Order: sequence, then structure tokens, then C-alpha cells
Amino acid sequence: MRWFVIVLLAACSGEVAVTSGDAGDDASGPVTDAPADCKAALAFYGVTFTEGPTSPGVDDPVTAQIPIAGLSFRVLGGANPREKLFGDCSIVRSLAEAAPILKARDIVEVSDLGVYNYRCIGGGTPPNCPNGISQHAYAKAIDLAGFTTAAGDFFSVNDDWVIDPDAEETCMAPAEPGKDQFLHELICALKAAKVWNIVLTPNYNADHRNHFHVDLTPDSDFIELRH
Repeated sequence: MRWFVIVLLAACSGEVAVTSGDAGDDASGPVTDAPADCKAALAFYGVTFTEGPTSPGVDDPVTAQIPIAGLSFRVLGGANPREKLFGDCSIVRSLAEAAPILKARDIVEVSDLGVYNYRCIGGGTPPNCPNGISQHAYAKAIDLAGFTTAAGDFFSVNDDWVIDPDAEETCMAPAEPGKDQFLHELICALKAAKVWNIVLTPNYNADHRNHFHVDLTPDSDFIELRH
């Protein structure tokens, strides 16, 4: 099953509300017939990778060569794109699954703030984590900070996302036309396609003002619960 995003124009305000729905065979959705085995799926998506290195908290570590499914990645503000990306196989697979949705919007490069960080939620070192262990400690999360199109346009989560009113759900809230609309439509399409289990946007709290945190927390399914 594939998903899409419908953009509804508000007649009076000129703002944009973003909602998700079933789109049957929409070409911007992820490929769904990949093998169940993660490493076999990476090969299916054409991702070049090596196994390891072994790292605390990471069940299935791989180091992927960039690009991943045709997408470049770089650390936000870095002079050069990444040459490789370390993470659990599952997060690398999710990036390959996200690629059709990103490329359908002409995105060629993702700026990120990292994947693996062996830490607790809110700080500290596992296993003593009063608030739980971060999915970054399992290398099953990535922080997405910006997106560059083939035309050279850069969409910054920090600079271009307009925080939605508390009463509004992220994918139902009116969005400002332009870059804010683009970012809302993008992240809502990715969540609707079930690429990741949890998505936290700048609406969540100040710690997430400059990025989309996306992760693969088991048995979870929400774009955010305001903190």
C-alpha cells in the first residue's frame, strides 16, 4: 500500500493544511516488496555496505556507503558530503525506503545531525536512564536538519519550519505557503508512508527546534506528542 499527501488551500488565509491519505500506486511512496531480511533489503535497494563495526547498543551494525538509494547525506554545515554512514541496518534500510518520497520532491541531499549516540533520553549514559534509552543509542534514529533540491534550494528545519499552534495536529495544521509548506508536506508524507515509527518535529519542544527526529521505536506510531 502506498500513501500520498493532499494539499488543501485555505480559501481566506492563503495557508496550507496538510493531510494524508491512501494513494494506491502513487510513485512517490516507498517500495514495499523488498526482502524481509534487512541486509538482503539493502542489497535490493542497491545500498553498498559493510557489516560492523560492533558498537554498544547496536544489534545489527552496518556502515553504508553514500549515496544511499541515490541520495547524498552530509552533516549539517559540513564542507563535504558524507562518504559513509554508520547505523543499525534497520535505520539504513529506512533511508533507502524514504528515498522515493524525497526524490519525488526533487531532493538530492539530506543534511543531518547524526545517527549513533550512546546516550539516555535527556542525557546520561546507559543503562542508568531515568527517562529511557534514546533510540540513537541503538543507532535506530536519525536527526534530519535540512534538504537540498537539484535546483540548489535548501530547506532548513530550523529556519523555515513555522511552529504550529498547540491545538493543531502537525499534519492537519495550516502551513505557511513556501518552504514551511514544503517541510510539512514532506514529513507528513514520510510518516504516512510508515517509513519511521516516531517523528518529532520542532512542535515537540525546544530541543527539536532545528531538526526532525525520526526513529524506529518498536510498537510506537505517532508523529509527535507535545512535550
